[in-house]
Amino acid sequence: MSRTSPATLKRAVAGEDWAAARALRFATMVREGDVAPSESPASADPLDGAAGSATFLLVEHGRVLGSTRCSHSASGSHAPLPAAQSFAAEIRERSARAPVVEASFTVVDRAADRARSLMRLFKAHTTACAAVDAEWLVAAVTERHMGFYRRVFDMEILAGAMPVRGHALPRVLMGLRFRERAGVLYRRLPFLAPSGEDLRRYASGAELPLDNDEGGSIAARLRPAAGDARA
Repeated sequence: MSRTSPATLKRAVAGEDWAAARALRFATMVREGDVAPSESPASADPLDGAAGSATFLLVEHGRVLGSTRCSHSASGSHAPLPAAQSFAAEIRERSARAPVVEASFTVVDRAADRARSLMRLFKAHTTACAAVDAEWLVAAVTERHMGFYRRVFDMEILAGAMPVRGHALPRVLMGLRFRERAGVLYRRLPFLAPSGEDLRRYASGAELPLDNDEGGSIAARLRPAAGDARA
C-alpha cells in the first residue's frame, strides 16, 4: 500500500515545475556570489533535458523547499554528466566501469531548514543509485560545502577545485563509493534507503513520498554547524 505524506520529491515536468526549480537555483547562486544578479533567472541549463537526467522538487504542503538534479551515465552511454565539463578524466574513469549517478544544482529555499532539506533531497540520488546499480555517487560542490558533504554523506574528495563554465565559484569533485558504502550511509541516515515501493515509483516517474520526520532529528544535531549546508 502506498504511503501518504505531506512531503514529496516531485519530478519537474510541467512548465511551472521548471520555473520553480530554476528560480530557486538562481536565487541560491546570487546569494552565494556564484552568478551576477543581472543574469537571467529563467535560463535553462542545456543538460536539464539530457538523457538520464531528472530534476526533483522537494515539496511540502504545496511549498517548494528545494530542488536537485539527478543524472546517471554508464559505459556505452552518451548521456553526459554535468561534472564531466570540469572533471572529464575522473568521470570517464568511473563511468567506464559501472553506472555513476551525479547530484547537481542541489539548492534549498532560504527560509527552509537547510540541513534537513538537503538530506531529504538526497533521497532522489540514493534511489537512483539503487535503481541503476551505481558504483559511484558524485557531486561537484563549492569549497564552502565540502565539510557538509563529507560529514553527512560520507563523501570523499576525488579532485581539487576547478572552474566551472557559467559559475564564479570553482567546484571540488566529491564522491561516495555507493556499492561499498551504501550500507554505512543507510545505518547513519536510514531514511535515505529506498524501499521497493520507492524504486517502483522512481521507475514510473511518480513522486517519492517522504516521512514527516525524515532527517529532522539528525538536522537538529547539525543545526549549530549548518552554515555550510547550502549546496
